[in-house]
Amino acid sequence: MTKRSVINMSPRTQEQFEEIRGLRRQQIMGTALGLFASEGYEKCTVSLLADRAGISKGLMYNYFKSKEALLSAIIDEGLKEILDMFHPNHDGVITTAELESFIRRVFTVMRGNMDFWILYISVLLQPGVREMLGKSQMVRYLEHFAPLLTDYFRSKGFEDPGLEMLTLSALIEGFGALMLYAYPAMVFPDELIEKFQNRIIEMYR
Repeated sequence: MTKRSVINMSPRTQEQFEEIRGLRRQQIMGTALGLFASEGYEKCTVSLLADRAGISKGLMYNYFKSKEALLSAIIDEGLKEILDMFHPNHDGVITTAELESFIRRVFTVMRGNMDFWILYISVLLQPGVREMLGKSQMVRYLEHFAPLLTDYFRSKGFEDPGLEMLTLSALIEGFGALMLYAYPAMVFPDELIEKFQNRIIEMYR
């Protein structure tokens, strides 16, 4: 059974109801991400979001209580995906193998779902979005990410672990920004991206 057919069916069980609800929620978030990126977060209204998602405004509120809540869910999902790649077992310690795996997976995910990440990054950079996020999701992400990475570099004997944490973060985030500015006129060759990620891995083994 395809996801499309599940959405169009009336739910017969609680499990099927939850599946349909989850698929509809993802559809709304995907539509909203595209609109926030193309139209701008500030200009998008709940009515416009509901219309583009193919649902009523009232039904939209059954999934998200506000436009802010919808944006928050989109940001949380993207950050959670990154954190799950970075620290999969959540044991409080980053190993060399985990760091290498994280770097490879970040670039693989960016290349495999480029449209999503370009939209995601472009939305994050909008002034209205930065103001709304304030000290919420991004700070929680950094509070989790930065100490673990700093501890890793300290354990490996780097002279300035904090500096290395910032450098690695800037290298990965900088690639995301370059990808955003260049796409779709220019797409980096897979071979070049592979060399870039290998260069980063060699720096921090």
